[in-house]
Amino acid sequence: MKIFYGAAIQGARIRGEKSKINKELIDFIKINGFEVISEHTTGKNKEETVRLLEKSIGYLPKEESERRRYVRKKMIEAIEGDIEGAIFEVSIPSLGVGIEIAHCYLRPRIGLGEIKILALYENNYWPNDLTSMIQGITKDELPYFRLKKYNSLDQAKEYIHEFLIEI
Repeated sequence: MKIFYGAAIQGARIRGEKSKINKELIDFIKINGFEVISEHTTGKNKEETVRLLEKSIGYLPKEESERRRYVRKKMIEAIEGDIEGAIFEVSIPSLGVGIEIAHCYLRPRIGLGEIKILALYENNYWPNDLTSMIQGITKDELPYFRLKKYNSLDQAKEYIHEFLIEI
């Protein structure tokens, strides 16, 4: 069973800032018997991120605008593909992650099956807290979406474990 994992990489104060946490969370998902579509969010620098991205979606075009279109297309294809659920680490603001989340919860509107979505936020991580666009999602509106604030990596893993059991 496949899981899409998304997290900010460009908006981090230091590119590798959350890569260690992403790696631990992705490894935990895999230990629980799930395949993770791409592990590029574990890259500690741009070169490693590119290598990991190429491993999951194929050779990246050299020309920058073409490469960006290609990566966007491949990430959306993954979200609209045969995944069982999606997990996002949303502590760092990211337009890209926001778009990925929207594609996940809009799947039924384009005729695809509903998937469970888990968004994890490290409590008090960002000075302005988590955006209202994520905090404002209610169970009534999207019953298959869960937002969990965590205080430790172990707590984040507990939330992931509960989520994967539901799938």
